[in-house]
Amino acid sequence: RVAITAGVELFFPDNSDQFAGLRVLRVARVMRVLKLIRRSKKLMTIATVMKNCVSELFLLIVIWTMGVIVFAMLMYTFEENTNSKIESVFDAMWWAVVTMSTVGYGDITPLTVMGKLIGTVVVFLSMVFLALPLTIIVSTFSKVYGNRKCMVMKKHKKDIMYVAGADEDDAEDDTIT
Repeated sequence: RVAITAGVELFFPDNSDQFAGLRVLRVARVMRVLKLIRRSKKLMTIATVMKNCVSELFLLIVIWTMGVIVFAMLMYTFEENTNSKIESVFDAMWWAVVTMSTVGYGDITPLTVMGKLIGTVVVFLSMVFLALPLTIIVSTFSKVYGNRKCMVMKKHKKDIMYVAGADEDDAEDDTIT
């Protein structure tokens, strides 16, 4: 499939829109990889954690978005007349996203003292914004992983007792060692 797609683009570069359907094959490859998640117990554990933490992840996104909006408005208010790189609120939002995600490209930097103070506050608060929900997610991971491990141990114990000749009633009784 890769050779077909690459060959079509190599021989027909001008009419690439005509062969846009072949690009779907690339998406199909990604979907095949995603199907492998079902076969991996470790990846299923992570998927279970994400499913159990939907509300925490939603809270993280909401708090982060509110932070981006508030700090972008503050930065635009204090930097609009002095900073040529912050010409609109959307430029300030880009700065807030980059700063709050701790990427820090450096393409937009505050120039005023108040802008630098806001930048400092954004860096510290973004760590808190990310740390609070992530601790809940890590705690949930620990519980899910512990439950999975406990289920494996119970199944292993049941298999050992079955091989040893114990009947079903004895296999479910936890007092037998």
